[in-house]
Formats: sequence, structure tokens, C-alpha cells
Amino acid sequence: MPMQLLPSHERLTRPSRGSRFEIFRGPSGGLLLALATLASPAWALFGDDEARRAVLEVRGKLEAFQRETLRQLNELARQQADVEQRLARLEQGQRVNLDQQNQIDALRADVARLRGQLEVQLNEISQTRKQQKDLSAALDSRMKPLEPMQVTIDDKTFTVDQNEKRAYESALELFRASDFKGAIAAFQSFQKTPPDSPYLPLVAYWQGGAQYANGEFKAAIATLEQFARRFPDSVRVPDAMLILGNAQADAGDRKSARCGSRARD
Repeated sequence: MPMQLLPSHERLTRPSRGSRFEIFRGPSGGLLLALATLASPAWALFGDDEARRAVLEVRGKLEAFQRETLRQLNELARQQADVEQRLARLEQGQRVNLDQQNQIDALRADVARLRGQLEVQLNEISQTRKQQKDLSAALDSRMKPLEPMQVTIDDKTFTVDQNEKRAYESALELFRASDFKGAIAAFQSFQKTPPDSPYLPLVAYWQGGAQYANGEFKAAIATLEQFARRFPDSVRVPDAMLILGNAQADAGDRKSARCGSRARD
């Protein structure tokens, strides 16, 4: 640090014989001592006490200046360290923010990818459900004709196969259309159904009636007699006996026809 001489009103001078002490104020506010020496040694010109006091005074001011300077340096160092720490925290925060932003971007990309996969899966599920619905409808349409159903036969309820029901109704439709030969064949074919079919009493009854209507009296007599033996509890037995008597009469068996008439009475 360059030394500057103070103006005359700030310069401290201690005159003496042949030498003097001059104390100057430095730029930072501290005091500096300058010793000017003339031709002869200065200490010889001062008294011991006076010189000692001057030296102690200057030394004290120098030490105070040094302490203040050291304090200021320490404060500057502390402030610098604080600024460096804050700067480090800011840089670390920026890195953390950058990492967090990268993680957020990665998560957003994952969400977008998962959303796309979800949409694909939802579309596949929708297509699968539609296919299952169509398949179920087709299966129902195929299975429905095969499912058993309830019918009422002579005031009694039975569960029958639909094919069985259609076969009986087809044969009866032929009888009602006066196609007695076709009805006889259809009723005879129906005899191949299971022996516990609830339609068997009706089939036997209408088969005998079709045979009688077709002029097959002996066949009608045999069918109706068998019907009466197999199904004696049927409500159609009285009607069957009437047809049987007519068939016997038309076949020339008047005696059996009269016996049959008495049996009905």
C-alpha cells in the first residue's frame, strides 16, 4: 500500500532537536509512523521517557490498525465463504431441479406410453366383448331349439324336447289337412321316440283315428285296442272306444261293435 502524506492539519509532528517523528494517516484510516533523521542520531535528542511514550503510542496505534485490518479481512473471508455456499446451494438446486425435470419428463413419457397401451387394450376388450356377445347370440339361437320346454297335454304339464314337440305337431297337422296316409306314417315314425314321451298317448289315439279315416279299419281296431290297454287313465279313452266301435262295425264285426258300445256305456 503506498504511503501518502497527510495534509498539514492531519500530520502529527513531534519537534525535537535535530530529528522528529512524523505520524501519517494511511488510506484505510490507520496511522503510520515515519522517522526522519537529521545528521545526528534521533534517540540522543529525546529523553528516555519521552521517546518510550512516543514509541508505545505509535506501536499501540499500529496494533489497533492491524487488528482492525485482520477483522475486516476475516469478515470479508466470511462473506466470501457465505456467498460461495449460497452459490453452491443454488447450483445444486439447479441440478436437482434439472434432475427432477428430467424425471418428470420421463414420467410423462411413461404415462403417455401407458395411456396408449391402455387404449389399445380397451379397444381389444371392446372387440372381444362384441365377439363374445355375437357368439353368445348365435349359440343361443342354435341351442334354443334344443332346449326342453314345458307343454300342456290333456290338462297336464310336461317338459318335452322341442324336436319331439315339432314332430308331434307336424303329424297332427297332416291329420287336420286330411292327409291321413301321411299322418299315419308320421305317427308311426314318432313311435321311435323315448317310451316315456308324454305325447305317446296322443300319438296312439290320433294314429288310430287316421287309420279309421283312411279306411284301414282292422289297423285302426288294433291301434285303438292297444291304446286302451297301455293308457287306461287317459282322458281320450272314451273317444277312442267310440272310434274303435265304428271301426269294428265298418269292418263287419257287429258283435264286437255292440260289446264295445255296451262297454262304453
